[in-house]
Amino acid sequence: MRRDSHAVVLAISLILFCAVSVVAASKKPSTFEELALYKGADRQQLLEEGAKKEGKLTHYTSGQQSVSPVNEAFEKKYPFIKVTTWRAGSTQQINRVVQEFQAGQHAFDVIEGTQSLMMVMQHMGIGIPFYLPNIASIEDDGIIYAPGGGVYAAALRSSGIGFGYNTKLLSKAQLPKTYQDLLEPRWKGKLAITTDSSPTWAGTINHFFGEDLLKKIAQQDFTIHVGAPLNLLELIVSGEYAASPVIFDSHVFASKKKGAPIAWVPLEPVRVNVGQVALSKHAPHPYAALLFADFKISKESAEIHRSFGYDSFRTDVLPVDQRYKKYFGQDTVETVKAEQDLFNRLFLKK
Repeated sequence: MRRDSHAVVLAISLILFCAVSVVAASKKPSTFEELALYKGADRQQLLEEGAKKEGKLTHYTSGQQSVSPVNEAFEKKYPFIKVTTWRAGSTQQINRVVQEFQAGQHAFDVIEGTQSLMMVMQHMGIGIPFYLPNIASIEDDGIIYAPGGGVYAAALRSSGIGFGYNTKLLSKAQLPKTYQDLLEPRWKGKLAITTDSSPTWAGTINHFFGEDLLKKIAQQDFTIHVGAPLNLLELIVSGEYAASPVIFDSHVFASKKKGAPIAWVPLEPVRVNVGQVALSKHAPHPYAALLFADFKISKESAEIHRSFGYDSFRTDVLPVDQRYKKYFGQDTVETVKAEQDLFNRLFLKK
């Protein structure tokens, strides 16, 4: 008799537990924090319905050649969402995002940038942990996990910084093979660098070879170009500069496809920039933002990026032929600041 009572109580308890579980599973997210991590079966439908009401999103990025094709592919898939993009180099991105956050101005929904930006966003609490279905296809090395669940950032592309040169002005026999080769007299006053990609390049030399070598390289009288590496590449293509040691291989890849007289060689270890996607904690258009972020790391997006010479962190996309020793940097806010300060001291404040 007692056993039967216990069995009845157990059965009732199981029924109640299952009922509570079903209610919990079907509970709709009521905040952006809940929506960003929501994994319910109706997630896609929920996001599309919300995005149709929003109708737009704002996207900040440090990407260049592949940005428009990816945006166009997204708008073709979701014609009810209009993407507005603001593009700037990493340093400008960081300055704008921090200033807006401190002023309480929440303008962007989705941001795409490199390691430095992601470190600053985490440090200041600008981003939000999120879940995207396509994260399942991203290698662990391309993900920044959030301690309480979800991720802070997921990688969609990578490219390396190396020696880009005009093939009409320099022959292969003249090219440097190591960072030490940049000390040769032939390069005195002949090379240009950009304020956008040079701090991480300088930090790499300092990390592996020490400040003494970097100081000597800095004395080679580089022309300092303020702006994006792609703009500097265009000046090399036009012949205004013969070469630069801070050019991205992906940019050269795309320019060569168009017939430009440009080529690239690695100086190892090559500093690699990883383009990652993250979400603003105060995204004005959260539904559209989640759809866009997931598309950014989709296979379709990865194939578009690959066509421009970017490598992917997806397990189902073939890698670009990047056969060189890679260095991704040290992922701390302190090292980001230290690299910028080092570059400013040796190259800008002489």
